[in-house]
Amino acid sequence: MPEKPLLLLDRDGTLIEERDYLSDPKQVRLLPGVAGGLKRLKRAGFRLVVVSNQSGVGRGLMTLRQVKSVNRRFLQILKARKASLDGVYWCPHRPSARCSCRKPKLGMAKRAARDLRISWKRCISVGDRPSDVQLGQRSGGRGILVLTGYGRGWAKKWKGRRADHIAKDFRQAADWILKMTARCGYGN
Repeated sequence: MPEKPLLLLDRDGTLIEERDYLSDPKQVRLLPGVAGGLKRLKRAGFRLVVVSNQSGVGRGLMTLRQVKSVNRRFLQILKARKASLDGVYWCPHRPSARCSCRKPKLGMAKRAARDLRISWKRCISVGDRPSDVQLGQRSGGRGILVLTGYGRGWAKKWKGRRADHIAKDFRQAADWILKMTARCGYGN
């Protein structure tokens, strides 16, 4: 059976409620429809990884320990809803650091693909910012903008840049991914 494309999912504003520089695990709140969407994508054979820019570390607003604690809480919430991910990756650098891992650069996608022993080419990315959308597109794949988090604002002011699809939320993004890959054999 052909390999499904790797799904690269933003965390804040896409899967959980947006909170600027989230550092307190008590503030982690899953957005509606996320657990169900993740479960359906997993059943369909997709590998799911979170890729998240966490510049608050580089800016001195939070520690790596706090990022790890928030991610642990996020994964606990998913597990309680019988949903799971194949990995969680984050970039702790400031935008000015010019690292290779900060979205929309492909560093986290390549690392996740290497860890999972699958291709990083033609990924599908889902998120609420242009950098999330561009990540999938730069891999030769697709980028989906969700209108949760900062997505609604970006959809209004995005000029010259396009998402391959705009979804109301992650549930609708999952629906589109499942229909699009079934219809066109994407990833084959």
